Amino acid sequence: MTVKEEKKMVELRQLVAALQEKVKQAKQQARKQTQKLKKKTEQVEKLKLEKRAVEGELKKKSKVYGILSQTSIERHKYTDLIVSLCVELYTKCHVSFQGLSNMLQLLNTSLKWEMESIPCPNSIENWVKKSGYKVYHSPMEKEAEHGYAAIVDESIMLGSEKMLLTLGIDAEKEKAGALQKKDVSVLNISVASSWSSAEVKAALDKVEKKVGQPPVYVVSDNDSKLSKAMREKGYVHLRDVGHTVALLVEKVYGKSKKLTAYMKALGAVKAKEAMRPASYLLPPTPRSIARFMNLSLFVRWGRKILHIFPRLAQEEKQAFSFLESSRALLNELSSVFKPLNSILKILKTKGLSEKTVATCTAILHTEMATGSKRVKQVRDSVASYLEEERLKLKDDKSCWHASSDIIESMFGYYKFRRSKNRLNGITSYVLLLPLLTRMGEVRKRSKINFKEALESVFMKDLKAWNDDNLTENLAVKRKKKLAA
Repeated sequence: MTVKEEKKMVELRQLVAALQEKVKQAKQQARKQTQKLKKKTEQVEKLKLEKRAVEGELKKKSKVYGILSQTSIERHKYTDLIVSLCVELYTKCHVSFQGLSNMLQLLNTSLKWEMESIPCPNSIENWVKKSGYKVYHSPMEKEAEHGYAAIVDESIMLGSEKMLLTLGIDAEKEKAGALQKKDVSVLNISVASSWSSAEVKAALDKVEKKVGQPPVYVVSDNDSKLSKAMREKGYVHLRDVGHTVALLVEKVYGKSKKLTAYMKALGAVKAKEAMRPASYLLPPTPRSIARFMNLSLFVRWGRKILHIFPRLAQEEKQAFSFLESSRALLNELSSVFKPLNSILKILKTKGLSEKTVATCTAILHTEMATGSKRVKQVRDSVASYLEEERLKLKDDKSCWHASSDIIESMFGYYKFRRSKNRLNGITSYVLLLPLLTRMGEVRKRSKINFKEALESVFMKDLKAWNDDNLTENLAVKRKKKLAA
């Protein structure tokens, strides 16, 4: 082999050795990359497992929280989820503010919600008021296609004050059934120590200005100052069917000595037998106000006791022996209330229309065709009332609301939930009323945007509304006087 060839062989060997070294380095690099890829793959799998675990946890929590997003609320510590939960539990489940705070603490511990802190009763109360304020100052939820009707009534004395409440609803009654809170909107809340027709008229002016047009008609009871205010405003005034029918019955039977004696005996037996064996059969408690609106309850009770009288124990017979002398009166009143209750049900659930008035008039003349002079007097007066109301209808296709029971229901709810301190009159807590109209069904979440409500309403707004619309109640007056 020549020198040249040997040199070439050496170069080839060096080249092969260099290539072998590169291959070795490449294999080492490949092993390192493989190890890194394996670690990455393990990390990815671990993240997938963690993701599935988080998704599973979220799925579990979604069963509790529902689909509401946990969005933060400006200037507030808690999310819209917590605010919604608190307000809806308070309004729909009859829980007190303190009880609700305690409930959240228990749920947080038991269901592992991991809330860092629990809303205090005062915070929850402010959320309720702010939400109510927002609803109160918003337009009617449903646009009144046929114009709106107003339902107006004055509450009984609450502390030293009376509330005048005005509700709004579509003038046409388009679905059967009694009105519910979700069907109406609160148009005006006014408070005063007493009300005159001029003040009622001023309140109606506010409603007209707020809505932008007068109501097609107004439903209220037969209160003289309400009626005068409507006449002066030129409104069509529909008299609440329940109150009116009760007044017509009272006009005929109000001076009946036998009925007075019967009602007096009911009060006496309730007081005497309250703690005795016959107490389980006692009648319902008579109302001191508007007692004729519930008179049918006492008539029904008396007739039931007379029906089972032969089967009563001797002591029970002695307690209710006064009923026998009222048998004829109870039978007569039963013949009056049976058709009247049918009429009330029709007008309250189907509304006032040509068709319902014709149906009710037929019931009167069929079921009250015979009877005493008083029965016929009631029949004729109720028939006249129906005809008078029918003539107020816009046309023969109109079907209007004829009952103000919904406003009585809202008064009752407010009285049930308000402070039991009699000195506390009407406070800003009354903003609960407009909130009730937007809460929807008990088992379904409301459509209220609580985030928007709390971000747009400030505590100064509540104070300003309180100063402009409410009066100084007796509790505040007492506090200031004692602090002097």
